[in-house]
Formats: sequence, C-alpha cells, structure tokens
Amino acid sequence: MQDYLDLLTKTANSVLKKGEVAKGKIFILENKVTTDNEDRFEKIMDEEKVPLPILVRKRINSSPCLRPSSPTLTFRVPKKADLNSAESAIKIRGARQHNLKNLDLEIPIGKLTVITGPSGSGKSSLAFHTLYAEGQRRYVETFSPYVRQFFDRMDKPEVDRIDGIPPAIAIEQKNTIRTTRSTVGTLTEINDYLKLLYPRLAKGFHPETGEEVRPDNPKSILEWVTSNHQDENILVLFPIPVPSDTTPDDLFPFLNSQGYLRIFLGHKVIRTDSAPSLKKLPREVLIIQDRLKVTTRNKSRLTESFEQALGLGKGAAAISSAEGTIKTFTTTWAPLVKPTSSLFSFNSPLGACNNCRGFGKVIGIDLDKTVPNESLTLREGAIKPFQGDRGEECQRDLVRNCKERDIDLDTPWEDLDEDTREWIYYGDRNTNSPDDLEELWRHFGKKIGGMGFRASSTG
Repeated sequence: MQDYLDLLTKTANSVLKKGEVAKGKIFILENKVTTDNEDRFEKIMDEEKVPLPILVRKRINSSPCLRPSSPTLTFRVPKKADLNSAESAIKIRGARQHNLKNLDLEIPIGKLTVITGPSGSGKSSLAFHTLYAEGQRRYVETFSPYVRQFFDRMDKPEVDRIDGIPPAIAIEQKNTIRTTRSTVGTLTEINDYLKLLYPRLAKGFHPETGEEVRPDNPKSILEWVTSNHQDENILVLFPIPVPSDTTPDDLFPFLNSQGYLRIFLGHKVIRTDSAPSLKKLPREVLIIQDRLKVTTRNKSRLTESFEQALGLGKGAAAISSAEGTIKTFTTTWAPLVKPTSSLFSFNSPLGACNNCRGFGKVIGIDLDKTVPNESLTLREGAIKPFQGDRGEECQRDLVRNCKERDIDLDTPWEDLDEDTREWIYYGDRNTNSPDDLEELWRHFGKKIGGMGFRASSTG
C-alpha cells in the first residue's frame, strides 16, 4: 500500500510541477487520495498510466489540507487483492465512438470474447476504433519520441476511460476469393509463415538406412569424430571423380605432382609415387588429405583438415577409422533435397502430393458404387452406370458380349465368380496400346468392359 501511495504522490507532484493542472489539487492524507477535481484526477492517472484507486462516493466539507468551504472527493487506496482483480477485465466507461451510445462494458482478460450483432450495431466501433485504438495508442506511447514517428498512430477514441487494457493487435478483415486450392491456412495467410518455419525445423532421414540426414560442416564432423573415435588414428579423405578414359599411369603422376602421396582404394592405402599395379580405376577415388590421431591437442589440425577436405571434395569428405570403416560427410542434403518453402507448399509442384496434385481430393472410381445392389442380375441392371438413356447402348453391348462368353445373365452379381467380375470391370486386357484402345472404344468392342466406360465418362 505504501508503494502505491508513493507512486500516486510522485505522479501528482510531477504533474503539478509541470504546470499541467489548471484547477484542482491532489493530496495524500491518512492512506486516502483526496482531490477537489475528480475529472482532472482521473485524466492524470490515465495519462501517467497509474492504476486508478477505487472511488468512495463521499463528500466532506473540511480537510486539514483544503479550505473548509471546498467540496472534495475522497478515493480509497485499493488493497492488493483489488489491484489484481482490476487486471482481470478490461473496463470501458462511457464509450461514444461513432454510433456507440455512452456504453459501459467489462471484458474478461484471458478468455475468448466474441462481439456479435447486426450491421451498424457498433461492433467495429467497439472492437477496432475503441479497444484496439486505445490499446495501440498506449503501447506506442511507451516508446521514445524518436521511435513513435515510425508508427501509424490512431486517434484517441471518444471514451471516458478504459482500465486494464493490454497492448493490442488487430487482424485485418477482408473478403478473399476462394479457389479450389483455398484452405484455412491460405485464407488467413498463416500458411505463408508456416512455409518459412517448416524448412528451418525440418529433419531429414535416409530412406534406406533411417539415419538422420543433415548438412555437415567442419564443426559437426569434429564433434562426431571426437565422440566416436577419441584417441584413435583416422584418415581424412575426400573424393575426386575419375574420367572414363583415365588410366592409373595418367592419374598417379598427376596426384603426386599435386602433393598427394597416398590414395585410399579398396580399403588399402596406395602410394602415388610408385608404379601402380592397377589395371582399371573406379569412377571415384578417395584422396588421403591427412593422417592423424583424434586428441584434444590435434583439435585445430582436425578442423583444418576437414575444411580442406570439404573444399577439395566439393562439399564431400570421408573418415576412415583404424578398422577400415568409412563414414561419409557432405555439406548438402543428399540423397534428399534441401528443405525449402516450396517443399512445404501444396501449391508448388515440389510440395504437392503426387496423388492429388495439391487439391486434397482425388478423382477416382468407386467400384462399390457401380454395383449398389448385388442381388440384381446383369439382365436386371446390376451395373448402374449402364442404366438409363446414356447407358442403354452399353448395356446392350454387355449383354451381347456376355452371351458370347457364355456368362449367365440371370445370375445375381453376388453369386458371380471373381474372374467373371474381373472381365466385366476391366475387359480382356489383351492390349496396352492407346491407339488400339481408342479404336476399340469407337467400335464399342467387347474388350473395353465397364471400366472403359466409366473412365471415359469421368474424363
């Protein structure tokens, strides 16, 4: 309580010294705040962002600090519980912005509050031009005058007072045009932020080994080597491609002239200054960049070797342990692709699903719907797409071809064997040529089957 009184006293004295109070005075007396100008007192507290004490509607005619004839208003200093409860709601008093008619309202903090009503009832006037305007105005005023000039400031709303309002943000209302690719994420533009966030959080895993795939650097290679081969001798390697027409007699003298005396080939160390015993070279050769022991003392040398190996290997390097096990490193996401925003966007060919192409729906054929009633026979119309005026000709073709194959037209669909159903659905399937299928379709031959009809009708 004493801290609160000190704050009120400091505020009042600061304002009075500036000469901003034309009428009225503020006094602290016996744990009470006394003033002879209520409106000015509330305005001062609002401008200085000091929690307003609770008003006690009591007038006194005399006070040791005021003239006996001066009417006064006395404010009780709130208890700690009162101060906490005051922050649990946004209190609006006398809102007159636009078409609001002196509205008094309390909005709880920490809960979802929805403002509804018919057009012109004052929803936007309350939410945007009163609450948001005042919250934004108070937030901007916390910055220095230099910073404030870069903000778009809103006018002070017509309201007597607003207590407990926190800094506010507003989501712009707009009428968007929906398309077949529109989702909640695209309409609210949240998807744009997710596309930037996901590539930074993405983790890749090798499709064959299941190991995590991530770009390597000298620091990460050093950490892996230190944790797996501490106090062991290792070989730092980097690969180089070998042209198809290159022979060992051409490659070895070249490497020796460049200062590389050893290569790692077939899990063996081969010197380049001796006559090669190889008849043919592989498409890629591992060059030994350095041989050293993994110790704390060699930390800087290891880092330098890894940097040189990655540079000479064009982003690729390898480590060979004493047992001959080779561990490869790369600065890329190989064999995966680098995660980008396009990879997490269904509107991009890179991120779109291979099945639905980013639409979220697949146009297909539900065979269960072609025969909704399995108790019917083929003659009674078990194949529903073949019924009606559009399918009448197809039904005649089906009946004719079934007679040629000696299929009983009066057997219920549920009693037909799988081979017969397969033939009715897909035809003979003795050709894969699009030209032959097109020719058969034009002549309504017996090799099209029901699937050919339905595929053509949906396409």
